[in-house]
Amino acid sequence: MKNVNSSYKILDPDNCAMCGMCLNNCPTYEITKNESESPRGRISIIHGLNDEMLEPSESALKHLNSCTLCMACESICPAKVNFYDLMTNARNKYFNNQTLIFKIKTILISSFLKNTFLKNIASTIIKLLNKEFLSSINKKMFRFMNYIQTHEKNYIEIIPKIKSNNKIGIFTGCATDLFQKNVANSCVRILEKNKINFEIIKNVKCCGSIDFNSGRLKNGIKFNKSIVKEFKKEKYKKVIGYASGCSAFINKHNKDSNYQDATSYIINLLENTKKENFKITRKNVCIHAPCTTNSANIDFQKLIYILKKIPGINILTFKDKYCCGAGAQNLIHNKENSREILKPKIEYLKSNDIDYLLTYNIGCSLNFIDSLNLNNKKDIKVIHPISFINERLV
Repeated sequence: MKNVNSSYKILDPDNCAMCGMCLNNCPTYEITKNESESPRGRISIIHGLNDEMLEPSESALKHLNSCTLCMACESICPAKVNFYDLMTNARNKYFNNQTLIFKIKTILISSFLKNTFLKNIASTIIKLLNKEFLSSINKKMFRFMNYIQTHEKNYIEIIPKIKSNNKIGIFTGCATDLFQKNVANSCVRILEKNKINFEIIKNVKCCGSIDFNSGRLKNGIKFNKSIVKEFKKEKYKKVIGYASGCSAFINKHNKDSNYQDATSYIINLLENTKKENFKITRKNVCIHAPCTTNSANIDFQKLIYILKKIPGINILTFKDKYCCGAGAQNLIHNKENSREILKPKIEYLKSNDIDYLLTYNIGCSLNFIDSLNLNNKKDIKVIHPISFINERLV
């Protein structure tokens, strides 16, 4: 390590002036008020590591690991610093310096979510634990209530009625393929009602974001190239995927692909649907806008517009502006941070007697379910907006 006599303040060569405008938009700084848990603090740590003024120790790297990659700092930065590239490149460069448990958890979760056989076993176990006679054991030991959303029919069994090219391909993703299979069914039902030909894409499962965002850039790029190759096949008019985290990653790395987020596609499709085509739903519904909303190109206001067509519905949105805390595997590596960041939103759900929480990002969904279970509020149903809309279409 270099011997540096000057005071420790390093400016980012990509124009960071340490102005601090990012601080009040950062969810980890909000809960800690720790400069090292802020964007400019992380930039200083990265350059301290790169210039060998800091060792890549556990204490230094934990501040890089806790970033949720919500990119709220990028959106407010007057110098337009590319914080996403700074963070992912640093995580990649120092991945081998991470603790053994961090590396094991990162590799295991990535491998597990890409293995259909293991996911089928996990799905069966979690569904069993959700049975009423095992609920007390589940509550004390596992807290898996509501993690697997039930679905009327496995989408693999659904055969499109029209056989032709020029289809809409439905990309299920890796985590959503386990936890939100019913959303694929909902996409299928809505496409069928609108006489649109479709196909579930079965031979690619991961967009690469899980590996890329945790510091395994080569793996992430490999999986990303694989899905883009599949998406560009002539038989697909367009490919849609219903996890906004996947959509944000695909959009960032493949601007020329024929991909669109499924929420965006569905709400555009239903824009002219009349109120009488929806069932009366007298429920309090809170809609969550994940931090991937803009990068996934989802028009949040248009989603609210569609939902307001449902007769009897009462729609609310969160008052705070912060990320839910689940991003970039924080739910795996920094669960307490994720829960702490989410606390104001959980209190809002409880105080407003919410029946449904709608969110279109799988990490956010799992984080909400985890905290709602901890707060004994499993009666609040966490559901994807596409599934909610499909259930209310006549």
